[in-house]
Amino acid sequence: MLEVEKWAEIRKMSRVDGLSQREISRRCGLNRRTVKRALEATDPPGYNRKNSGASKLDPFRDEIGHLLEENPILSGVRVLEEIRTLGYTGGKSILNEHLREIRPRYQPPPRTYQRTTYRPGELAQIDLMELRDQVPVGHGQSRKASS
Repeated sequence: MLEVEKWAEIRKMSRVDGLSQREISRRCGLNRRTVKRALEATDPPGYNRKNSGASKLDPFRDEIGHLLEENPILSGVRVLEEIRTLGYTGGKSILNEHLREIRPRYQPPPRTYQRTTYRPGELAQIDLMELRDQVPVGHGQSRKASS
């Protein structure tokens, strides 16, 4: 399959540089028919995935939602076991893809936290003792510290 960059290069060589199809195919290392198709195409090449229709998992999506409501950390293997009892005949990979997509909806919001940092000497803890010297407390002041 022809990539978009190569398609654009072929069109530039033809339209801007004025090269023939034969010369373009020689420079790019492509067949002349490929070059001709690239020049005749109005849209760049792309990958069009065909929709294969309904998935085997579609009838069980509601049940998966109910299982995750009850237990949001339920493993994919356990979900597969539960829906197999209901008649699911599909594979595990499509189930895991679906779980990756919907599991965040059922999990509790992440905990928020605040990191507390102190500069050196900004905070001190003194337990069960009395200091001999006075401790500076700021603005040129000092006090006797005891606990």
